[in-house]
Amino acid sequence: MILDAHSHLGEDVIFDCRHTEEDLLENNQKYGIAGGIVQPFIGRPYMEVTRQYHDRIGQLCRNNRNYWGMASINPHFRHEEYAKEARRCIEKLGFIGLKLTPVSHAVNPESRDGLFVFETARKLGVPVMVHTGYGIPFADPEKLRKAAGLYPDVKMVIAHLGSSFYASQAIHLAQEYEQVYLEPSGCGIGETYEALRALDGKKVMFSSDSPLQIPTELAKYRTILERHPEWEEDIFWRTACGVFGIRPEGCTAQ
Repeated sequence: MILDAHSHLGEDVIFDCRHTEEDLLENNQKYGIAGGIVQPFIGRPYMEVTRQYHDRIGQLCRNNRNYWGMASINPHFRHEEYAKEARRCIEKLGFIGLKLTPVSHAVNPESRDGLFVFETARKLGVPVMVHTGYGIPFADPEKLRKAAGLYPDVKMVIAHLGSSFYASQAIHLAQEYEQVYLEPSGCGIGETYEALRALDGKKVMFSSDSPLQIPTELAKYRTILERHPEWEEDIFWRTACGVFGIRPEGCTAQ
């Protein structure tokens, strides 16, 4: 079984791109992806737009087995509004995590608003995935050290492994903090292999970020697995299931 821990739905006003339900489902079926975690693209910064995206993802997940939503809410909304929408997503829509995107949300993860995401996640009992790499300085993985120290009980997934440029910082955080995990979509095979070797095949999860990247990501991992076939289940589903507390239907492995 292969689960995609990081995919998007909707229209992104920052990077001017668009993924539909058909894009996700058809490409996943084509490449043998059983399901995964879907989050919104960055829409216009209004709460009603944010809610519409979350409702759309909720509908996708209800209609298709082995799909779960991840909420993405601008941390600069009023804290009470942020917390209310996060709670709605987790408790009403069945979402399994929160996303922080420093480059698109224009937020420093060390700031009061940035840390509020982790505080909210702690109260809701869910992980936080954080975009890293593009968008320096706020997207430098080192900007997550403060949150990792303050919230040891909140699982953190470092998305894109620092986009290759800052892979070593991301790897060091995952080595230092038990609750920190890595998601290397868009990263080169060298940096991805370095992360897996440093962590003995643990704490690293498969993800695509985009249907266009699925074949590239699969090829990257399958090349690595030629050397370390024992890492396969952890990479393709076990790590993500453990971090996000999900149980895919049809998965017979223990």
